[in-house]
Amino acid sequence: MSDTARRDEVFVRTVLEPGFEFTSAHLYSAMLEANLAHVLSLDHAGLLSADHRRLLAGVCVAMLDDPERFRPVSYDPTYEDLFFMVEARVQSEVGPEAASNMHLAMSRNDLEAALFRMAGRRLLIAIAEQLDHVRATLLAVAEAESGTVMLAHTHNQQAQPTTVGHYMLAAESALARDLERLDGAWHRTNLSPLGAAALAGTGFVIDRQFEASLLGFEGLVENTYDAISAADWGMEIAATAASAASVLGRLVTDLMFWSSNEVGALSLDPSMVQISSIMPQKRNPVALEHARAILGRAAASLAAVTLTLHNIPFGDVNDGAEHVQRQVHSGATELLSGAALLDRALAKATFNRQLLLERARSSFATSTELADTLVRLEGISFRTAHAVVSSLVDRLSSEGRQWASLTLTELDHAFSARAGRPLRMSAAELAAALDPEEFVARRNTLGGPALEAMRSSLKQHSAALQCSRNRWHSRRQTLDLCSQRLRTMGLDAAESSGSDTRR
Repeated sequence: MSDTARRDEVFVRTVLEPGFEFTSAHLYSAMLEANLAHVLSLDHAGLLSADHRRLLAGVCVAMLDDPERFRPVSYDPTYEDLFFMVEARVQSEVGPEAASNMHLAMSRNDLEAALFRMAGRRLLIAIAEQLDHVRATLLAVAEAESGTVMLAHTHNQQAQPTTVGHYMLAAESALARDLERLDGAWHRTNLSPLGAAALAGTGFVIDRQFEASLLGFEGLVENTYDAISAADWGMEIAATAASAASVLGRLVTDLMFWSSNEVGALSLDPSMVQISSIMPQKRNPVALEHARAILGRAAASLAAVTLTLHNIPFGDVNDGAEHVQRQVHSGATELLSGAALLDRALAKATFNRQLLLERARSSFATSTELADTLVRLEGISFRTAHAVVSSLVDRLSSEGRQWASLTLTELDHAFSARAGRPLRMSAAELAAALDPEEFVARRNTLGGPALEAMRSSLKQHSAALQCSRNRWHSRRQTLDLCSQRLRTMGLDAAESSGSDTRR
């Protein structure tokens, strides 16, 4: 019975064909590079004849130079997967004898593990570059709006005045930590499992470090069992990407709230909204809604990685390999899409600065500064000052009033009742204590919203962002240079007329 006849139609439709589509889309280029690197590694170890080296290096370079000509257009159930389909194509080009040696001292296990990591590091670069782009937008908005006073909320209640810039810098700080996590993930992902073969290594004398260097790996997954079993590096990528999706999702939630008619603090660019088909007045902030949904899909796909890896054997199993990788790539793709959309919407949005300031002025959000001022000027404890201010909040609230209407006489009465002596504060000092812009100006501690503190923070954060951009750009360049060098070495091997080196 042929392989085709043995394969159940449902198995083909639900497993083999989707598996081929994933590997063809995400692993094909990496497979071509890994095949050439392995041929060069075998030659380096003296395990190939000169003729086989020339034939195999030649076809591998040809496939790299014109991958689409050699790429299978669709799944062929004659073969189990892309690995065997590519191997069959090599055989048709160089003959069965030479082709049979291309994967000497290699298993699909260590090859597949290497391809996943090669695709994973490219994914890390893409995620890092997109998140750094969002960080740049957040820093630009933070600088432009560093003087835009707004009400911050805790527990969904008006809390204290801050600035839009201060808020945006907080969001950027959270993303910066995700970039640090991605950096750590890079070093644990960019390790070569090649040479592990099925799981116990190979009886042929090969140079694992040499092969790893050809593909731009920084080192090895040393233990050969670990090399084909490890899935934690994929879960680390998923976890970090999920963290970024969560940060961006929380940002979207606030932007949606600010863009509501009742709040009116944020307006999206007309290119980012849609008008209702029946209600002419509606300007729906749909770009934010779509970003929220896309980021939600990202989080869902990435969360599935943990469930898929839960309670599977520690070894080479499909659960921890292809299925996990499909979830990682699916979730990362959604993250990239959602982040790009949010980035664009925020970059083109405008803030109603005057409305935000007036809303801060007509609130009780400066209460902390009033209490602090009583401590500084009157020499009382903060808890006593807190009680004085809290009693005034209760009184004014019951009368439908805000801080702007508070008189110095009213404050003196409340203070005297608690402190047992008259108030020394002047009317000008009271007005300054209740001014939201003054509130912000006095918060000049490191990381605070005052302009001087913001300028210092923005300078440091901008420098850190540039370092991150340089780091990931350098990694992309390094991988590209490795690919170019690999091809050059392949050409040399294909054209060399050296003697037979088989041991």
